[in-house]
Amino acid sequence: MSKLPPVRRGLVALVGALLAGCAVWFLCQWVAYDLQERLGKQPVYEIINDEYSQIIDLPEEGLTQEIPLKAGQAFYGVRLKFSTHGQLYKSGMVMVDVYNEEGRQILQSAGNFLNIFDDTFTEFTTDNGYVAQQDETLTVHLYNEVEWDGPLGLWASEGTVEQMTLHNGTTGGESMDATLAVQRVADYSGQWPGTLARQLAMPLAVAAFAAVLLAMLHLPLALMVAVVGLVLGYTFTQVTPALVAPDEYTHLAAAYELASSWSGQQTATVDGKLLVRTCDAPYFGTKTGEIGIFAYKSQALAKMQGHGSPNALTEVSEAEAGQGNANYWVQAAGIWLARLQGKNFYTMLWYGRMANLLVYMVLATAAVALAPAVLRGLFACVALLPMSLQLAGSLSPDAGVLGTVFLFVSLCMSLRQRRAARWQLVLLVVAGAAVAPAKAIYLPVVLLCLAIPARNLDPRKAPASPTVTLRGISCYPGCFVQLGVLLLAAVLWTVVNLSALVYAARDMNRMLLAAAALAGVALLVVIGWLYSRVRNNPARLRWFKGGLAALVVCGAVGGVYLLSHMGGGLTPDQLLQIQPNGDSVWTFSFGYICRNLPATLKLLLRTLPEQAGLWLQGLLGTTLGEPIVYRIDVSWVLGVGLVLALLAAATPEQEQKPLLARRTCWGVAGILVCVVLAVLAAALNWTPINYQTLFGMQGRYLLPVLPLALLLWKNNRLVAMRRSAAHGAALSVALLTLLTQLQGFALYASWQPVS
Repeated sequence: MSKLPPVRRGLVALVGALLAGCAVWFLCQWVAYDLQERLGKQPVYEIINDEYSQIIDLPEEGLTQEIPLKAGQAFYGVRLKFSTHGQLYKSGMVMVDVYNEEGRQILQSAGNFLNIFDDTFTEFTTDNGYVAQQDETLTVHLYNEVEWDGPLGLWASEGTVEQMTLHNGTTGGESMDATLAVQRVADYSGQWPGTLARQLAMPLAVAAFAAVLLAMLHLPLALMVAVVGLVLGYTFTQVTPALVAPDEYTHLAAAYELASSWSGQQTATVDGKLLVRTCDAPYFGTKTGEIGIFAYKSQALAKMQGHGSPNALTEVSEAEAGQGNANYWVQAAGIWLARLQGKNFYTMLWYGRMANLLVYMVLATAAVALAPAVLRGLFACVALLPMSLQLAGSLSPDAGVLGTVFLFVSLCMSLRQRRAARWQLVLLVVAGAAVAPAKAIYLPVVLLCLAIPARNLDPRKAPASPTVTLRGISCYPGCFVQLGVLLLAAVLWTVVNLSALVYAARDMNRMLLAAAALAGVALLVVIGWLYSRVRNNPARLRWFKGGLAALVVCGAVGGVYLLSHMGGGLTPDQLLQIQPNGDSVWTFSFGYICRNLPATLKLLLRTLPEQAGLWLQGLLGTTLGEPIVYRIDVSWVLGVGLVLALLAAATPEQEQKPLLARRTCWGVAGILVCVVLAVLAAALNWTPINYQTLFGMQGRYLLPVLPLALLLWKNNRLVAMRRSAAHGAALSVALLTLLTQLQGFALYASWQPVS
């Protein structure tokens, strides 16, 4: 492709992109057809009268049945139980007309010998439902349009059921002293499965067209991430049902409260309940949203037809206030704008999701653009993963965390190879400061700034000497930049997470822990001072390293021994305390873990074979939504394809020099281990002590450090590629993400509750 003349290459790329777009468009049409065949014209009915013991033949003048409809109830039709007296008729047609209390016809439907059978309910429906504004009585008029081969009967009760009179002929005719066996169609899927699936055709076709065109022309990967990621992220805002993304109902409450505070309004009641607008009150709760074709339908109708309300907090919701912090400013900005414009709930939710997506795309695109050329494919693939874009297309603050960590890692790798400009130094400090408080478990990532040669971080423009001397100690000015990044990150992390850390260590001697922390800081200072004294003397440096290794081993062994034998712990009576659902009231706190290391290890070993596969799915995004509530798993083939594409992007080229020195590789591996241990510790802190496996651990928690793991693979010398596969790998991930969305939509729509 690269050997073709530019014009011919452009034409070939354009044709390939058009073919890809058309293929995806036709695939969407097939999905729409398939869903319509399987899920279309499906009724949801409610029994109105289930008492029937006689058969009443439909007279020539017809029958009229009255049925009550309460205010707010939807009416999509009726289901009636017919009888053909054991015969199979070959001709005949019956009409069903339904009128509201004002006499307006709200349904006209027909049934014939092809869909009316003996002792079987048959529905008569309309795609356009009728919603009662107040309690009223509907009249259902049945009459034969085409004569049947024999009498057509309807099952009915003996005696009139309350408020459900059956008349001979029209309303006002003779009472039959009976009530038909009737069911109200409360909802109806109609043509919605196909309609909603076809709405995905255009954005997915555009995404395929752009991805293939940009990849075949070998245009910058940052451009591919910006364009394709934005379109696929937008599609995720449509595919993911409302409040079904991970913990989205909690994120909504937090962002909504922050937006309310910007308006200067009281955000909560005295008992801690969130105050909301009138139009938003029905949707705020404490559980994940609904899925299925009827959930999709109701959300689409509410978004199109639902009315907003003024930005006044007049209703008390079920949601708790105080569930978030400043991490939600992006989502809150979108929600605030929607409320300012008086939008309804679902439009407001979409505004919040799109604001989150836009910020993620800016950060991810910047990460790809700033990365070294050999790493841009790696970052592009991770940025376009289904899980990355699913989080970005929701209200999850993890999207901002992902983008920030990607940007910080990319910048660190870039500055390893060239001297930093001043704006890059500022960006390094800001990104490092943002990573630390964003989520406690990712603090070790900030240590990656130590992988940057200190000489590349000199803030001076034209220094006379590359080093500075303080009290006889010579060092690079970049060391102070690194120290500043680490100190700022540590301070912000402590301010934001101190209360959570204290809670996790609730059953430990906090004064002793504080003293140990101070001693550790002092020891690090002493070690640093000693290193500065011996680093230029090879013999002393070897003794220093040996002593440091011995100190680390002795400290680790002694620390584990002291922690595992410290006093306190739960009494036998406390161990037996359980909640109503059978869970222990106690979880794996830091103190419990230290005192019960064998039990903790056994729990982790049981968890690994049972949940490791789900963690990988959660990391890639091939399990959608909130897996604790709904298991929406796409084909394993897509997961395998994503893994292969990531490995292809991270595999080095032949003759490529190693990106990291051996010590740096060990440092990166250490950061990964620290993050994994922090994630496991957080999950253990949620796990009741009577559980046999870990609770709440999800693979997406490791997504921010996935580039670091792939970076280690990029540094391997065992496997190499003849030329770069960056654009091909990014294209593969984009197309696999597209297919994940399409299958995910079908799975969401097809979901049925377990009976």
